[in-house]
Amino acid sequence: MGRLLILLIFNVGAWAVLRSLWPGLLQRWRLAVFASGTLLSLMPWAYSAVAGRHAQLPVGDASLRIFSVGWSVAIIMVVLIGGPLILLRRWLDRRAQKQATKVEPPANPPQVNLARRNLLTNAGRAVPLLAAGTSSVGLANGYTQFTVREVDIRLPGLPPAMDGFRIGQITDVHVGTFIDTRYLQDAVQAMNNAKVDLQVMTGDLIDDLDQLDGTMAALSECKARHGMLAILGNHEHWRGLEPILQAYADVEARGGPVRLLVDASHTFEHAGQTVRVVGVDYPMSGRSHRVKTQRMQASAEAGFRDVAPGEVVLCLTHHPDFFPLAAERGARLTLAGHTHGGQVAFLGVSAFWFAFKYMLGRYRQGDHQLYVSGGTGHWLPFRIGVPTEVTVLTLRATEASAAGRTS
Repeated sequence: MGRLLILLIFNVGAWAVLRSLWPGLLQRWRLAVFASGTLLSLMPWAYSAVAGRHAQLPVGDASLRIFSVGWSVAIIMVVLIGGPLILLRRWLDRRAQKQATKVEPPANPPQVNLARRNLLTNAGRAVPLLAAGTSSVGLANGYTQFTVREVDIRLPGLPPAMDGFRIGQITDVHVGTFIDTRYLQDAVQAMNNAKVDLQVMTGDLIDDLDQLDGTMAALSECKARHGMLAILGNHEHWRGLEPILQAYADVEARGGPVRLLVDASHTFEHAGQTVRVVGVDYPMSGRSHRVKTQRMQASAEAGFRDVAPGEVVLCLTHHPDFFPLAAERGARLTLAGHTHGGQVAFLGVSAFWFAFKYMLGRYRQGDHQLYVSGGTGHWLPFRIGVPTEVTVLTLRATEASAAGRTS
């Protein structure tokens, strides 16, 4: 209900901004188009508020949600860009009037700098065109194929056996309305083609349980030497945890290459080196930060309890805020998702940088590193500057480690 109210306020605000910037725009049939667009864009949110947060419209759910995303982005841009232009124009007009009254007789009306005012007027009229264009580009990018992102991770003290170890990461696939199982199959095949040693899936795999069988079949096409390790995200908890747990268990029982880790760890040997991968559950904390912290602490204690000296420890977590707990317990590298990188970035800076402490890319804490993926899929198809990705991470020894190996 809160999102519905916010979007309604933005739509009313956009109407007021457009009326000020371009007085003749929203008249007659164009006003009817604007009102219809507002109603259609709010319909999915209104239905979810009544029928349940994750309820789908009985007819045209995907089409309406796509329209809602595009319309809402354009409306928000109109308010955020057009609003300051209106304020600037009014401030300049008032400033010009004050200056004019100081140098001219009171009987003469104050003169406004028409060239400057026309410039602001033309800029204001460009706002809806800019908003519509940006929205269209974002939607188009949301439907493009993922990129394969190669990332080198240099870790101090990395054992010689692990130098060159390759990990393929997918996360936040969200198989459902906008992402199908073929897309997931292509992502797994991309990791196979990259010949990674280990594949990982760091949560938010699926939104539509009707596609669960096909989803597990796609994951089972993993050809990595050490298979695929998966963890849970918040969407697994929301959509139906029990059938998802059962599906993972069935794959493992059939001898498939996929293993689910829930506050647990898995070990394997790579070139004689023991590697332990810890996978932690998502801290379903609701609105309480205290509960979230407690649940993360409990996951850390359970997941890392079997760590032994000499093991190379890696950590998989859906929520990147788990990183400090993993680093404290010796995880050389932590892989996370959840944020989608904000899905929108300009000049490499996320438009929602304030939403998460660890938003996108690499972070360090001492000799420990975190990589937060921008996501392999999405639950809303809109991206600008943050493409969907299948990540291929290659572990590299630092120069000091390499020198120690060759000496």
